[in-house]
Amino acid sequence: MLRIDPLAYLGDQLTEWKAAGTFQRLRVLEGPSAAESRFDGKDVINLASNNYLGLTTHPKLIEAAIEATRRFGAGSALSAPSPEPWTST
Repeated sequence: MLRIDPLAYLGDQLTEWKAAGTFQRLRVLEGPSAAESRFDGKDVINLASNNYLGLTTHPKLIEAAIEATRRFGAGSALSAPSPEPWTST
């Protein structure tokens, strides 16, 4: 039985993007997400973060996150849907 690869088109798509100059690779963050960060070996001002309060590197919040993970665990699952839709009244 012949199996068709549903992702086979991706190689061609990447080649087209590269040829058109529209391919963008993901940048690598090399440390904490802060106002001044290091991406791909370069020190930059990070304007693409939700860390505008600088809380991602706050020692108390880091410890609280570690404790919560130890206590409750971590996972990638979504929460169960609500049995009733949200309404505004």
